[in-house]
Formats: sequence, C-alpha cells, structure tokens
Amino acid sequence: MKHLKIIAAMVFAFAAVYAQAQKGAVKLNLDYTYGIPLSALKNNIISDASPRGFNGELMYQVNNQWSAGLAAGYQDFYQKYPRALYKTGDNETTSAVLSNSVQIMPILAKGQYNFSGNKQTKIQPYISVGAGLGLVNFTQYLGEFAGSDNSAGFMMQAGAGIAVPFSKTGKSGFRIGGDYNYVSYKQNGFGNLESIGVKAGVYFPLE
Repeated sequence: MKHLKIIAAMVFAFAAVYAQAQKGAVKLNLDYTYGIPLSALKNNIISDASPRGFNGELMYQVNNQWSAGLAAGYQDFYQKYPRALYKTGDNETTSAVLSNSVQIMPILAKGQYNFSGNKQTKIQPYISVGAGLGLVNFTQYLGEFAGSDNSAGFMMQAGAGIAVPFSKTGKSGFRIGGDYNYVSYKQNGFGNLESIGVKAGVYFPLE
C-alpha cells in the first residue's frame, strides 16, 4: 500500500510538471551517470563501479533559485568473481563462479536550489534532494544456477554540482555533479543499497 501511495503521488506530480511545461517553465536535464557502490552494496554484492547509467529530470522553475519536479534513471551494476567454494547446503559445498547483477531504477520527486539566483554567472552551483521509489532487480548466478529478485523500496538522494550556460541567457547549457543514493533493501539477507553517481549532461528548456 505504501508503494502504491508513492506511485500515485509521483503520477500527480508528473501531471503538475507537465501542465507547467505547456507554459515553457520547465527544463529537461539529461545526464550520463557513473555509479560507484558503497557500504553493503560494495562489501557484499558488487565492488566494481558501473559506467552503465543515465538520468533524466523534468524540473519546473518555481523562482530564480528554486525548482521542483520529477527524476527517473537507470544504473546497471555487474561483477563476476573468480571460481571459489560456496556452501550450498547443510553438508554440501560447490565449486563455482559467482556473478552478481543489480539494476537500480529511481523514480523520484526532486527539489533543487540554485545559489546564483537571477545572476547570469558563467558557473552556477546548485544542490538537490530527492525522495521516492527505487526499483531493484537483483540476479545472482552460481555456476549454472540463478536466482533473482524484483522489489521496490524507499529511495532518497542528495546531490550537488555546477551548471554552465551555453550563452548569457542561461536557458540551456551543460552540467556536472554527483549524487548520493540510498535504497531501502532487505532481500536475500543483504542490506540497504548505497552508491555515488558521478554525472555529466545537458539541460534545456521545454518551450
């Protein structure tokens, strides 16, 4: 029920942002994301960083400093470990190659604060925060045998970066930054999933 409420809130927020887009008050952010696992994700599942990620945001500019909207993305983590012995039963040990594959797809409501305000500066620092759902697909291969789990958990995100306008008007440009990501996850004996996303991309108005 909690997940359904979050999804309903996301749909309502998207409708509100889309309505504002018709007025030309919305920007689209498109980013490439390099994911770096942390904590339980790094120590127990996958230690390798992931170059397979992207992120998109629809942000309504409330005023010169604040904007709010929706974000969605995808990050694919994968790692294969050398052959080793694994306990597969009470009195059974198997020699096999272990592979872990984790895909995280955030669906977030976001807010962003621009420190430059209405000043047309060449470099515009910002901070952001987001909350919503993290869709997780976890597949583990032990030799020929595979087990998978699809679940959704609460997700929060905190980020910072800089935007660099292409021109003095500042309506479009490129940006670089980073996000801290946390997904509540308690499946298969594993803990919460945490990562850093280093991103670079472009932004432009929808008019």
